Amino acid sequence: MRAAVLHMTGSPDVLRIEDVPAPVPAAGQALVKIGACGVAFHDIVERNGTYRRDMHFPVILGYEIAGTVVEAGADVSGLKVGDRVCTKAFASCGRCRLCRTGRETSCRERRAVRGGYAELAAIDQDALVPIPDSLSFEQACMLGPTVGVALNAVRDVARVAIGERVLVTGATGGVGLAAVRIAALAGATVVAVTRKAEAREMLEQAGADEVVVWDGSDNFGKALHAAERAVDVVIDTVGSRVFEAGFAALAVHGRYAFVGQLFGEEISINPARIFFKRAQLLGVGSVSRVQLEDAAALVARGDLTPPVACTFPLEDIARAHRLAESGALTGRAVITF
Repeated sequence: MRAAVLHMTGSPDVLRIEDVPAPVPAAGQALVKIGACGVAFHDIVERNGTYRRDMHFPVILGYEIAGTVVEAGADVSGLKVGDRVCTKAFASCGRCRLCRTGRETSCRERRAVRGGYAELAAIDQDALVPIPDSLSFEQACMLGPTVGVALNAVRDVARVAIGERVLVTGATGGVGLAAVRIAALAGATVVAVTRKAEAREMLEQAGADEVVVWDGSDNFGKALHAAERAVDVVIDTVGSRVFEAGFAALAVHGRYAFVGQLFGEEISINPARIFFKRAQLLGVGSVSRVQLEDAAALVARGDLTPPVACTFPLEDIARAHRLAESGALTGRAVITF
């Protein structure tokens, strides 16, 4: 089968298209014919060496997968050949206390999903979730990492309530755009922060009540506070580069939710600023099965559309990585097969 194989970290050009043996599903795994795979920022920081957890070379990256089951290994139940599925980021054991109390994404025995940059992938059954026929593979591959993560951040971690003011940074990214829409659906007043002036209309259509076009040269948070437009919740998909302004925008008793920052950069803050503001700093992890199912229901109902920016064949994987890494895309680059 054809695959984009990573033998070392580096620029997008280290991703090499090769013919490799097709994987054989082990017990508890299904073989999935890939229909589409998103190019996640997580893939980028694994490729460039910023994030090295559980990395062993050679490796086939790609965990935002949607496709069709073509073979089921031993001990697989509830899945059959022909089923359309998408993936969680991790498979969990299902037996430990964390899994049994609804915290499967923190399972200590969790196993990362990889292999989406190929025609076939052997994936643990626990990481596979059925998808409705009404969703394309391009949409379905983004359910977990964009819509699901945004749902987790807005609904389950930050617990956004009707009438609250919510600020979303990186609002034109895959997670950010979905967070804008979900916060609006939750009845919040949404402030979207973006570097792209041309994205204003799109963000307003997604549900943003206010759009802040920010080039990094000023502190938009102080300006919001001075104008008595502080926010109750920040959904921060950017991280250290925007934290100072984002935290300045936060009202007393506000919640600040970090979503997927993997730059490796640190944040400096005086703890007094946190307790005088009575702020809560929250971390948003990956998506559970229930959250992924709920995300699929949102999309199937037409409440939101996963933001697919562009599609590429596998042979153009390096170009897709360059575009995604540049920050120029509105939404997600997707590899299609």
